[in-house]
Amino acid sequence: MGGQASGLKGIGEMVLRVLKSSDYESLDQLRESLEWNFWTEGGPTEEVRTIISEVQRGGDKALFELTRRFDGTDLERKGLRVGREDMEKASRRVDRAFTEAVRAAVKSITTFHRHQRSESHFWESEEGARIGQMARPLRRIGAYVPGGSAAYPSTAMMTVIPAKVAGVPEIAVCVPPDKDGEISPYTLYALEVMGVEEVYRLGGAQAVAALALGTETIRPVDKVVGPGNIYVTLAKKEVYGRVGIDMLAGPSELVVLADGEADAECLAYDMLAQLEHGSGARACLISSSEGTIKSVDGKLSDALGRQGAQRSNNATAALVADMEEGVRLVDVLAPEHLAIVTKDVTGILSRVHNAGAVFLGVESPVALGDYAAGVNHVLPTAGAARYSSPLGVYDFIKRNNIVLSNPKTNRTLGPVVEALAKVEGFLNHAESMRRRMH
Repeated sequence: MGGQASGLKGIGEMVLRVLKSSDYESLDQLRESLEWNFWTEGGPTEEVRTIISEVQRGGDKALFELTRRFDGTDLERKGLRVGREDMEKASRRVDRAFTEAVRAAVKSITTFHRHQRSESHFWESEEGARIGQMARPLRRIGAYVPGGSAAYPSTAMMTVIPAKVAGVPEIAVCVPPDKDGEISPYTLYALEVMGVEEVYRLGGAQAVAALALGTETIRPVDKVVGPGNIYVTLAKKEVYGRVGIDMLAGPSELVVLADGEADAECLAYDMLAQLEHGSGARACLISSSEGTIKSVDGKLSDALGRQGAQRSNNATAALVADMEEGVRLVDVLAPEHLAIVTKDVTGILSRVHNAGAVFLGVESPVALGDYAAGVNHVLPTAGAARYSSPLGVYDFIKRNNIVLSNPKTNRTLGPVVEALAKVEGFLNHAESMRRRMH
């Protein structure tokens, strides 16, 4: 690790908790010191398993009881499914500015995801067989959209639109209700615009269980997607295998990689915006410039003072020797969101491997990607960007391998099959092939 000349003065009074790479022997140690830990086992696993078991045994009755227990909401009178009248009523309860925003966002998100569509393709092998892959949409998926006391129409769009573009014919959506058993008209309006007709007042682990296992009212799906709290995440982990899932989403994350010329005020608000996602959200500024870190810290302090807020323990900074070391730390953290605010954004981007979504330059805030740019905001977290991708059309497409052989191909490849099958002890595999070698 490269050394630094002097530490930051007055670190104790800073909003940001600042660490220097020179104080650590490896980037992994620096990551641990930033408390940027990968998602680990833990949480209410046994409780989630009990909830899933109750839904499996009790069906709708269990869903009503669990919703009363966890949400304080009685759904037996209203029912689980949102009616057509409620969907239509939502459009009369939202203002024009919101309706126009939804339609604009749906358009941009749809346009972006159309570029991800897969096509079936076939070709002739050198041995003369017709081989290839057939791309087909999943038949039925379930989307979980957070709700309850808040509204997240943007997540409704991010989970539904890729499935629609993929050609999924059946989409069931679960949204946690408020205390009165209602779903936000903003979320319902977004679902109405997208043509979603199957919406349920249901949240938490019980919603995931219902989508995966089915009840009297909710037919089981082939895949469950969408972010949620720890109960939702652990429930998705438990049902995986019986159904597909998109990812195990943890708390939201942002890394800002900035040089000495970055706009400190914009960076401060980008970090504050990230921390709005809740107590588990994390924002980390990585810079080779002590001045940038101090400036951002000052802007954070000013903004928090105006908002009457306290310092967040999840706002951190790492002072690195140079941008090269900064890039290496980014790849170790593998953040959900990465903002590159440097003079040479494309050069830095070419060296970054691990990030869910990357935002280039000061004019590209994460908020733009969260709502309107068209890219998906359901992203890998907790280091999963090392091996996985944002939610997309490809999550709703399955591919079938296709083989159409003939006698000529079988005579050519038959000896290969026989030799390998015999070594592995599968004599009937060999015989099955031999009978086609005529």
